[in-house]
Amino acid sequence: MKGGSIRIITVLLALAMPPAVVLAQDDVPAAPEDGGPRNWEVAGLSGELNLREEPSKEAKALASFAPGAILDNLGCRRAEGRFWCDVQPLGGGPRGFVAAEFLKPAVSPDGSVAKGPDDSASRAGQGDFDAKGMIPCAQQAGQPIGQCEFGVSRAGGGYATVVVQKPDGRNRAIFFRRGVPIGADTSQADGYPEFSATKESDLNFIRVGEERYEIPDAVVLGG
Repeated sequence: MKGGSIRIITVLLALAMPPAVVLAQDDVPAAPEDGGPRNWEVAGLSGELNLREEPSKEAKALASFAPGAILDNLGCRRAEGRFWCDVQPLGGGPRGFVAAEFLKPAVSPDGSVAKGPDDSASRAGQGDFDAKGMIPCAQQAGQPIGQCEFGVSRAGGGYATVVVQKPDGRNRAIFFRRGVPIGADTSQADGYPEFSATKESDLNFIRVGEERYEIPDAVVLGG
C-alpha cells in the first residue's frame, strides 16, 4: 500500500502542475510594432549565421554574424517550413533574412528586453521629456566646455533621444539605441556635420562637427 500511495501522490502532483508553455508552429515571432523585441541576439550555433537576400537557405548570402551579434528586428515570416526574420545590424548595415531559430530577444544594458516601437524621437519632438538638466557642452573648436540645458525622452532598454538647447537658441537632438549614441539630427542647413562618439567609463563624448557634448549613461538609462 505504501508504494501505491506514493504513486497516487505523484500522479496528483503532476496533475496540479501547470502545463509547459509551447510556441505553436504558426506563431510568427512578433515585430516591435506588434509588441515583439526591438532587437535580436544571434545565439544557439557554434559558427556564424548567414544573412540571406531572401527567406531561403538557397538565397545569396550577404553577410554573416557571429554569436552575440545584435540585430534590429524588422519582422518575421514563415517560408520553406521555418521562420525567417528580416534583420539589419544595430546601427546600420546590410539588410536581409536569417533563420529565426538562431535568434533570441536581446537584453539591453539596463537588463530589460526592449519591446514595442521606439517612440523617444516623436515624444522629444513634442517636448514630452522624462528628465531635464544640464550637460557639459561646447559649440566651436577650442571653446572651453560650458553647460547646456537638455531634455531626454526615454523608450526603455537604452533607447532615448536627448535634445540639447544650444547657446544660440537652436536645438540639437542626439539619438541613442541600447545605450549607444548612433547619430544626431544633422541637416543640409548646417552642412551635415560629421557625427562621432567615444566612451570613457559611463560618460559618452559626442562630436557633431565642432560641437561637443558629454552625456552620462544615467541621462539615457535613467536612475
